[in-house]
Amino acid sequence: MTIYKSSPLERVLCLGFLCIASLVSSPLALSETNLSKIPVEPDAAAIKLNGGEILRTFADVRDDAKVQDAAGTRAVNHWYSDGNFISRWSNGLDSGEVTGTWRIEKNMRCITITAGLPQRVGKERCGPVFRRGSEYLSFNSDGSIHGIHTLSPLTRPSK
Repeated sequence: MTIYKSSPLERVLCLGFLCIASLVSSPLALSETNLSKIPVEPDAAAIKLNGGEILRTFADVRDDAKVQDAAGTRAVNHWYSDGNFISRWSNGLDSGEVTGTWRIEKNMRCITITAGLPQRVGKERCGPVFRRGSEYLSFNSDGSIHGIHTLSPLTRPSK
């Protein structure tokens, strides 16, 4: 039996190739990896909003969001001052629309989905919101990040 002896360089190249091959061969595994489930501390530049600030900030705005709960998902949300919202989301595999209500409770934004995600309908979720420069960070109640939001005024259709 012949044993092949590899050089240190060959071992490093082989290991590198195996790492790259595992990443390329398993894009679904990567998309299912949910780094947002790791609790994060907002950086020092992030300022936590109180209930009144959340209410004023999210009333009648368009929210272009990078959803951290689902890799590669983006959403355009319309938050209305009457407590309703519409979210149109998409990623490389699918797209959809979610509707629901939002309110403030204990300095957190609470969302209840009414249509669009059957597994979440009627289940309220609350989490804090932080401002970091010109963007906003929403967090899940477990401390994981939900989304990174860029807000702009909601334009009403002209009559």
